[in-house]
Amino acid sequence: MQCPSCHHDLAVNDHAGSLCCADASGLWHCSACGQTHRGFAFAYGLCPSCNVKLRQLDTRRDGTPEAAAIEGVRLAFEIELGGRAFYQRAAADSTDPVLRALFSRFAVMEGEHMETLSRRFHVEPPAPSPALRLQAAALFAGIEHRPQDPDNLFRIALGLEQRAMRFFSERASLAGEGSATQRLYLDLADEERAHAELLADAHARWSAGASGRLGTDPHAAAPRPGDQAAHTMNAAALLLDGQDARRTALVCHGGESLDYGELRARVARTASCWRAHGVGPGDRVAIKLPDGPDWVVAFLGTIWCGAIAVGVNPRAPVADWQYILDEAGFRLILAETLDDTPSPWRERVLLQGDWRDALPRCTALPAQTMDEDSPALWCHSSGTSGKPKAVVHAHRFARQIEQVSREGLGLVAGDRLFASSKLFFSYPQTNSLFAGLKLGATVILDPQWPTAASVAATVAAQRPTVLFSVPSLYRNLLHAGHAPAIAAAGVRLCVSAGEALPASLRSAWLQQSGLGIVNGYGASETLVLVMIDRGDGDGFAPSPGVDIQPLSEVAPGAPTRLLIRAPTLALGYLDRPQAQSEHFRDGAFCPADLFAIEYQVNAGPPQVDLHPSGGGGRAAAASGPHPMGWRFAGREDSLVKIHGRWVNLVELEERLSLRAPGIAEAAAVCVPDADGVDAVAFFFVAGDPTTVEAALRAAAEAMPPYQRPRWLHVVDALPRTPTGKLLRRKLQELHLALD
Repeated sequence: MQCPSCHHDLAVNDHAGSLCCADASGLWHCSACGQTHRGFAFAYGLCPSCNVKLRQLDTRRDGTPEAAAIEGVRLAFEIELGGRAFYQRAAADSTDPVLRALFSRFAVMEGEHMETLSRRFHVEPPAPSPALRLQAAALFAGIEHRPQDPDNLFRIALGLEQRAMRFFSERASLAGEGSATQRLYLDLADEERAHAELLADAHARWSAGASGRLGTDPHAAAPRPGDQAAHTMNAAALLLDGQDARRTALVCHGGESLDYGELRARVARTASCWRAHGVGPGDRVAIKLPDGPDWVVAFLGTIWCGAIAVGVNPRAPVADWQYILDEAGFRLILAETLDDTPSPWRERVLLQGDWRDALPRCTALPAQTMDEDSPALWCHSSGTSGKPKAVVHAHRFARQIEQVSREGLGLVAGDRLFASSKLFFSYPQTNSLFAGLKLGATVILDPQWPTAASVAATVAAQRPTVLFSVPSLYRNLLHAGHAPAIAAAGVRLCVSAGEALPASLRSAWLQQSGLGIVNGYGASETLVLVMIDRGDGDGFAPSPGVDIQPLSEVAPGAPTRLLIRAPTLALGYLDRPQAQSEHFRDGAFCPADLFAIEYQVNAGPPQVDLHPSGGGGRAAAASGPHPMGWRFAGREDSLVKIHGRWVNLVELEERLSLRAPGIAEAAAVCVPDADGVDAVAFFFVAGDPTTVEAALRAAAEAMPPYQRPRWLHVVDALPRTPTGKLLRRKLQELHLALD
């Protein structure tokens, strides 16, 4: 369900009349530096450039009850933003590992509070405050700032928590008695009170010289009773163990290659290099490089030394990179340049060239043995519904990472694997790199940003046997006439994932290339493709080793969310408690995507076993209707109600695209009309927009009124994430600008 004002997803406990901050003023002016800033809130209301108090430019709503309520929410965000910025800065500057862990954990707590506020009041999480000075936090906390010493940092932190506690208590007293808003403020006040008590206890233990376990990673593995060795491992070592040292492991477009022996040696030396730069078990290391052997060596070397590897888009927009920096608190950042990394993180950047020069002088470090449930890597979700979430995976992911590739896709050691998407995306990272290394295959890498021409050129030069790509890239290859050459170069298997694969695209690819496309469904939270559709008409079947169950019992053909259990399941999300509870349930992952089970109708009532023992099999029928498999039915945000009837936007897109053959790609979104009544806007890309629009209008007229698009918009391209997923919320914003 979405808010009628801003179309944010509503929290489960939201109710009619909830405050929405969609129309709150977001323009601010700084009298000191003269800059105008846009955003809902800033840390302590200060200019992010010079830390001077900002002045709100649009005050037309002042004096109304709504404005007063919104101002209360804004002040809450200012406090939480400032608190998080203080803790992040204190953690980044601290040379003491105990204090660093303590303040990092409190930064996470402040982020949890902001997530709660964001969901409750439908506000995009405000931008971080990288330039916040400790003096500003001290002033807000009522502490005279002195040189940064542990005692002073504790006093500032305590002052921040106590002032926040008083603020939330005061706001609760002003809210309606028994209202959801009052309950929220009371809960936040209680949490701030608990934080203050934790800080006071930590300060006392620090003064006494006993650090305890406060501030440790919330995903860190708990101590195990009994045999520790049975539950210890190192994921990087497991991926590389047992391979023929002379077999080619990596080939990069441009000529560089590494065999398994040299790859393992470089990984072990990189781990030693990281230790020399102060990286220890549990620390986070960002790999912000183009795809290539360096990326792989640095990433696996991080895991090898017991630290947490995080692949970062080297083209990440400045705001996204800042968001990731503030969330992660990296101990080390490997990058090509310093230019796009601000302080205090800039001082933690190791340039790629310097690392390469140092590597031959480093001695190999034995792989750090870790608990199997200790974090090994993060991968970020694609962010289709907001800011990307850091998904935390444990070392145990490597135990069965290749099972789906070997048993479900038929990959073998002799295969040459090429993924068109970049390695910071979990789909190629898992299915090409990790599975490929575990199988002893050759992994082909390309530092270029993928286009139809670059992918076709790499395939022609490197002759992969398996191609992993996404529907939008397959479509571009098809339209550019490259499909026949893909097959001619020796590709025997094409795999698609990342978004829905239209039946028309699959059919056209088969006609032009002679190759079918195996359609996979996976997620950053599961790493592997948990369901596979081979194009045989039976729909998606659970992958080997994976168990799929419906979240709720529904009628045959009706959409439902799924519960997915896989041996590669993530530990959860960093700093996202509500998303954690929503998507990780009872040891399973529950995505927002919807699926429907399809049946071949026979006589008799359905008696279906959807959960075969051991998992990994097709849903089987004892008698009655025969289940054919799962069919993708869109996401919860693509199943909308128009004129009281449910409309599946994904199915609508496919139906209209088939009736207007000139469409290159299309997407539909639900938006309100001038009277606030929901209707469908249809966006499309076409070479001849006039002809296509005429065909679309004719096709729409033949549809029931509730399915008929109210608006048709031709665009140059659909907005997508760096991993190729459609951003429907951006189309909603674009419609409002166009209408």
